[in-house]
Amino acid sequence: MNMLATVRTVDARESIFGRLHALIAARAASPDSARVEARQLISMAMADSWQADSLWGAADAFHAHFDFMMQTIEINGADDPNLRILRTKCRFYLEQVEALCQSLS
Repeated sequence: MNMLATVRTVDARESIFGRLHALIAARAASPDSARVEARQLISMAMADSWQADSLWGAADAFHAHFDFMMQTIEINGADDPNLRILRTKCRFYLEQVEALCQSLS
């Protein structure tokens, strides 16, 4: 089953970043549920292509930073000053995924 979708419109892009912001702002029921939601965000931003290695590399970097961010929230709370850097890195890697997808269109 192919769960990959290309980001084609500004509305979809805003929806992805809106969901990322909401996911970061809300305390997930568990780290696993947050990971599932994060994987869905990547699936929304990723295209099925011959550049899958590059796309999955950016996706894996996103997930690594996202997991670390969720662990930081769990340990230090949502007011931890280091979260700003982690949020920025999550957004950066999600943008990289999107840019790779758009370069394939």
